[in-house]
Amino acid sequence: MNEYVIADDLEVMLREALAHLAVEGIMLWGFWELFMTRDNAHLVNAEGDINEAKNRFLALKQKWLSHSHAHVDEQGHFNFRGFYETYNVEAVTPLKKIAKTFLLDKGDSPMVVPIDL
Repeated sequence: MNEYVIADDLEVMLREALAHLAVEGIMLWGFWELFMTRDNAHLVNAEGDINEAKNRFLALKQKWLSHSHAHVDEQGHFNFRGFYETYNVEAVTPLKKIAKTFLLDKGDSPMVVPIDL
């Protein structure tokens, strides 16, 4: 089977699964070709080289990391979208840096995290 077709299938599955609100995570079980019981299910071949499916997985992982850098707006707001997880925020002013940790949890409304500058 074509490794690009396998990579397309993996990417579609990961995107669809993580888009569903009930999905909290995905575990990929097994990576190396020599330990897989199904043909064409590996991300790393017998020689240790990664295939297109692994490249696609790594690209999605990098894209989905919740890192953001920007300036606050005129009202002092900074908006971003993130996954449900714990975030470390560092607000930098000309005089000081303020660190704050918060948990973005499930909910229907936007979350407001006050940071006292």
